[in-house]
Amino acid sequence: MRSPRIFTNTDALRQPALHYKEHGYYCDHPQGTKAYWDYWEEQKRRCLEGYEVDGLKITGYHYFYLNFSPILLVEEAEGNSAQKIETFPHFWDGDYNYFWTLEIAQNGISEEEYEDLQLGLDITNLEGGFHIVVLKARGKGFSYKAGSMLARNFVLKRKSKNFALAHEKEYLTKDGLLTKAWDTIDFIDANTPWRQPRLKDATMHKRSGYQQKRGGSYVELGTKNEIMGVSLKDNPDKARGKRGELIFFEEAGKFPGLQEAWEICRPSVEQGKYTTGTMIAYGTGGSEQGDYEDLEELFYNPESYNVQPINNQWDEGADGNNCSFFFPSYINCEGFIDEEGNSDIEGAKAYHEDQREKKKQTDEPRALEQYTSENPFTPREATLRVATNIFPTRELQEQLNRVLAEDRHNSLVSGQLYTDSDGDAKFRQTEDASPIFKYPAPEGMDKTGAVVIKEAPVRNNDGKVPQGLYTICHDPYAHDGQPEKGSLGAAFVIKRTNNFSKTLNGSIVASYVGRPRRQDDYNRNLFLLADYYNCKIGFENNRGDVIGYAKRFNRLHYLEEEFEILDKKQRKKKPGKTTNRPYGIRMSKPRKNQGQVYLRDWLLTPLSKYEDGEEKLVLHTILDPALLNELIKYNPDGNFDRVSALLIGMYYLKDLQTKQVRSESGLEKHQEFFNRPLYQ
Repeated sequence: MRSPRIFTNTDALRQPALHYKEHGYYCDHPQGTKAYWDYWEEQKRRCLEGYEVDGLKITGYHYFYLNFSPILLVEEAEGNSAQKIETFPHFWDGDYNYFWTLEIAQNGISEEEYEDLQLGLDITNLEGGFHIVVLKARGKGFSYKAGSMLARNFVLKRKSKNFALAHEKEYLTKDGLLTKAWDTIDFIDANTPWRQPRLKDATMHKRSGYQQKRGGSYVELGTKNEIMGVSLKDNPDKARGKRGELIFFEEAGKFPGLQEAWEICRPSVEQGKYTTGTMIAYGTGGSEQGDYEDLEELFYNPESYNVQPINNQWDEGADGNNCSFFFPSYINCEGFIDEEGNSDIEGAKAYHEDQREKKKQTDEPRALEQYTSENPFTPREATLRVATNIFPTRELQEQLNRVLAEDRHNSLVSGQLYTDSDGDAKFRQTEDASPIFKYPAPEGMDKTGAVVIKEAPVRNNDGKVPQGLYTICHDPYAHDGQPEKGSLGAAFVIKRTNNFSKTLNGSIVASYVGRPRRQDDYNRNLFLLADYYNCKIGFENNRGDVIGYAKRFNRLHYLEEEFEILDKKQRKKKPGKTTNRPYGIRMSKPRKNQGQVYLRDWLLTPLSKYEDGEEKLVLHTILDPALLNELIKYNPDGNFDRVSALLIGMYYLKDLQTKQVRSESGLEKHQEFFNRPLYQ
């Protein structure tokens, strides 16, 4: 993490605003004189090009915001009581970081100039031509900042077209982004010579300019700058064709379809390798419905969406991974920032930690999660699923960060299973294997999937895999066709705890996740996996064609019957079956709820201790980024194929608890190259 700059003499950057506060006007020179116009030409230049005093430089957007964009702000306080009044923004370090990050994203910067800025973050690509995504704490004034930027382009430029997009119209108009922009423009009209006549002046659309009659017809003249608000509710395609200098996505944390709208917009502001306009999405977490999943996707995968990449210095274990711009609660925290604009980070953190402790004492179970997600220290706290996920999300996130930062998932061996001349299942590594390590799987991605091996099956001296050492839990998908859409099939091989093979006991050792075009191709891999590990398959039996496939290819002996652990009243015999239980399990809502508890406890099961004394848990053996992401993002109402498979696996393991694993003969050493215990 870079050491942020310590700011001094920052009032020198906002002398026009301070003059206005004292006198009620900007310029001392008589209106219409050369000195008057020289003053305003200089102010315009600073607003467009930036301004520097004693080696401290700010961008043009930042200068306009500080000096010509009144906002509501706590100006004076007595004790802990304060009121907000309309005044000008103070210089604050968080805004310095934001406006410079935006400038670098748009236009790039040299390495030397970047180092001179001393930003409190590490921008990893300085070439420019990027957009920017902001994940932030609540109450950081981004509607004011965005409104100021729109107003600056409207009053100072020519033919500048700018858009404000939101899911709901009210996010733009009810004390939202457009309202802030209109207020700033009104202030400019009343107090500066930059007033622009209007060709259009409506609640969602302003266009500057005027009409003049020429040759019998009226023509439009003037600057022709434009600000247009657009609600994309239920129709992301309305973002198509929005060619603008700035395109804001307001309240991106409450924006279903954000990712689709973002991709629809990109061709309008990108021409080949050149970026002709800048898209800016910003939002806060804390939504119980999870509408911010698209914001999270854009934030954590910046290179995939031409978003400015920034080193993730905030999430535990994520240093070395890129994300976009994060604005934590302890930056620009009123009451914890000095007169020069330097944040008291430790003081602000202590305050928020105290508030978190108070939330723990309430009777409302969601209070702490809600407060944390709206006042986060890290991006992952900002994207907490409020009251919907019982899994240990913090530990899972730390494991995901480690996996990605150290490329641990690349130690997994991907390939295909096949049958040799003796009819035995074998595995071979293939370079063209494409396991699905992203959740959700990107649109257009090949979802055929691949078999992934972490540890090959343990074998006796006679070459046989001990019966009952492994289990497969499987969540099928419904039907053939359209592999790019719908659910995936997910199967995990879990090695049961035993007394003769000490590695990865109680953990996942192999998997197959995918959706090839033919369901038979998926089922073939599933049953080859069962053959390779000499185990049975526990599965959800109300979807897919697992039983039908097993009957057609004489594989019924690989299917596990309904688990005995289930309440006898819950078990239903198939018509015509009198002695044997039906195959598989039907996952009702109560069973799913109980399965979540089993899965949480399994993830937190201690396996051993690291050298520093910290316990290694089952979750620390998971190297699949997609599975970790599913567990982190899980909610009972969403589509989580890998988690669904593990819920079945938990019942399977419970059912087998009384059945001990035995090896009838000694073990032979693992011979295959991938059987080394990597990142156990």
